[in-house]
Amino acid sequence: MTFPAITVGLSIFLSVVYGLYWRTGRAVHLQMFRFWRRIFAVGFAIGVVAGAVLTFQMRLNWGVYGANTGPIIGPITGMEVVTAFFVEAGFIGVLLYGDGRVREGTMFVSTVMVSVGTVLSSTWIIAANSWMQTPAGFKVVHGRFEPTDWTRVIFNPSFIWRRPHMPAAVLISASLFVAGISAWYLVKGRAKGFARRSMSRSVPGTLRRRGRSGPAASAWTWRAPRRALGRPASRRCLPRRCAA
Repeated sequence: MTFPAITVGLSIFLSVVYGLYWRTGRAVHLQMFRFWRRIFAVGFAIGVVAGAVLTFQMRLNWGVYGANTGPIIGPITGMEVVTAFFVEAGFIGVLLYGDGRVREGTMFVSTVMVSVGTVLSSTWIIAANSWMQTPAGFKVVHGRFEPTDWTRVIFNPSFIWRRPHMPAAVLISASLFVAGISAWYLVKGRAKGFARRSMSRSVPGTLRRRGRSGPAASAWTWRAPRRALGRPASRRCLPRRCAA
């Protein structure tokens, strides 16, 4: 599901952006926060609706499977609601409507807590899905899967590999999402200051492959061309002829 993945990454991005605004007081960071907060709200709403549908889908489409695995999948899903969704629901109102109404420190804490809630939510969801792929820590009693060791249930073999993969996936997805929209604004010549700053915050300014130096490293090095970002594109401008 694309929108929940982008939402998790955007929540982290919003925390960073508002932290920069709180620290520096620069208006461009507040502009970035307000713009990307709207997109985050849309993704959050889609994620809530999709999660509700999936909960009913488990029972309606796979009723036998849901009944047999209920003693394990049910508590994991319940923990996702109690520890993650309640945290998001408790602070999402301040994040969306507290700007200008509460102190900047309160806004920053609320933004961070929403980000923590999204990360916790993804953790429990991955735990449930990983157990479906590589079940562990259970016994079968009258056709039902009963837990015997919750540590093995949650930290099943595939969870150990899939959990680190998920943060990287959501950060990459959100970074490319932010960079793509920022690039569109730059191409159109609109809100260049906002677009440049969003681009620089979403994509690392310098990407290098370590262990190389000199001319041979040019193919492995990319620097964010700050001066070139505001320059109109030219059809005759080839990468080798137009240096950033």
